[in-house]
Amino acid sequence: MTDVTCAVIRNEERLVLAVRRGPGMNNAGKWEFPGGKTRPGEDHEECIIREIDEELGMEIVICGRLEAVEHDYGNIRIRLIPFICDTLASKPLLSEHDQYRWMEPDELMTLDMTAADIPVALQYASGHRCAANSETEEETAGITTEVGEELSCMIGRITSVEEIIMVAQSAVNDPNLLSQLVGLCSSTEKRVGFMASWALAKVVDVDLKAMVPFLSLVIDVLPSAPNESVQRSLMRVLTRSRTSDIPQSHHAKLIDYCMTLMRVPNVPVAPKAYAMEILASLCELYPEMVNEVAAAVQMAINDASWGMQAAGRKVIQRLGRGNSLKD
Repeated sequence: MTDVTCAVIRNEERLVLAVRRGPGMNNAGKWEFPGGKTRPGEDHEECIIREIDEELGMEIVICGRLEAVEHDYGNIRIRLIPFICDTLASKPLLSEHDQYRWMEPDELMTLDMTAADIPVALQYASGHRCAANSETEEETAGITTEVGEELSCMIGRITSVEEIIMVAQSAVNDPNLLSQLVGLCSSTEKRVGFMASWALAKVVDVDLKAMVPFLSLVIDVLPSAPNESVQRSLMRVLTRSRTSDIPQSHHAKLIDYCMTLMRVPNVPVAPKAYAMEILASLCELYPEMVNEVAAAVQMAINDASWGMQAAGRKVIQRLGRGNSLKD
């Protein structure tokens, strides 16, 4: 029996992501929850995080797990391990699938889903209402701004998008908390670093100006990001920020970092896509870089996934139209 993981991915509106299998896949045209086979030596949690990054270029946090489903497709027998995950992303970069939809849990069964995914959809839909009504007072408690271990412990206990949003909203009006969150991004505790950086990624959605005084610190932290999750979130902060708000003293450091990501093989999809966007924006300030950046982007998307190629082509087109670059 082959172990396969899948992710029931929820966005901020609590809608669930469904994707349709593309023409080159088995069961083409069928809808499913994204995921894939577990590799030798890989645990299920590592598998689903890797698969979602490779297939969709999305950052997720695992919040729970549903009962495994066994199904015999005739040519293969699988054990499907479903995870409940949250994301702040809104648009996946499709590489194998050809469509996606964000749906209410109760609407999932209107899709023509693969046989193994149907029980997963039923499980999640049936438990959704009960889970929505069982939120505890602890989950809706206010956010503390005390320094040190207490904040680290609080950040490490976060399990939902709602709590991340609460942290971000508090940090918008509290520069001290923002500074602490940037510092926690370097934590050796993977979950603490990830949650702190995820909160910062949400801050720029709540109030773009709030992060401006901390952009130089974000750039300083970025090269020593302890894992890919922190790297992606910090790069999202920089991508969402206005180029004119990035301190000139840190332009060279940021350019070097992004160009390195473009040239190094096996860099995950999301950081490389963010690097493209950042470099394209900086080309407005340094037009002499356009040819070098365009060449680096073209090299990076050669033999890349369809989604990555599409993102790269948009950046190259943007580089060819100077007046379309972000200010």
